Amino acid sequence: MSKPASCPNASPCILSYFMLAISLGGFVYAGLGWMGLQQAQIPDSWQATPGQILESHVESLTQTKANGKPIEMFQPHVRYRYEVDGSFLIGDQLSIHHPARTLRGVAETEIEDLPQGTNVTVHYNPAAPDEAVLRKADTIGPMQALSAGLVIALTSLAIGVISFRRNKQKAS
Repeated sequence: MSKPASCPNASPCILSYFMLAISLGGFVYAGLGWMGLQQAQIPDSWQATPGQILESHVESLTQTKANGKPIEMFQPHVRYRYEVDGSFLIGDQLSIHHPARTLRGVAETEIEDLPQGTNVTVHYNPAAPDEAVLRKADTIGPMQALSAGLVIALTSLAIGVISFRRNKQKAS
């Protein structure tokens, strides 16, 4: 009969359980990233049509942080023309839920390949053709959450399991 695992010194056990708790938090964060990834993509039912960029630039806006201090944010802005069933429409969305960026360079990079006159593919909702985007998904944030969550979860899980096994070996 094997002896139940015990910790002669409480601190290694605490470390094991602490790392397992962090691992659980990492898996939750990764799950939130996965859900965000699903929401950031357009539905498969949306159709594609050719379009053309009318203008593109980066807008500066000021937002207030939770502590009341202002922060300058940068929003890539585009306007494009596209045709659906013989009607020309104007769109201005890069992607669904496109967030403002904290760095001007990041916002500029997102539209550097979209100068005025560029031919593009526009994805639109056939049930409401005025709902349109240029990119099928904006996955930067959700992918960061998913990957960071998995790294945190798997690393802390490994540390927790190794610590727990060492405690078990010391007890026997």
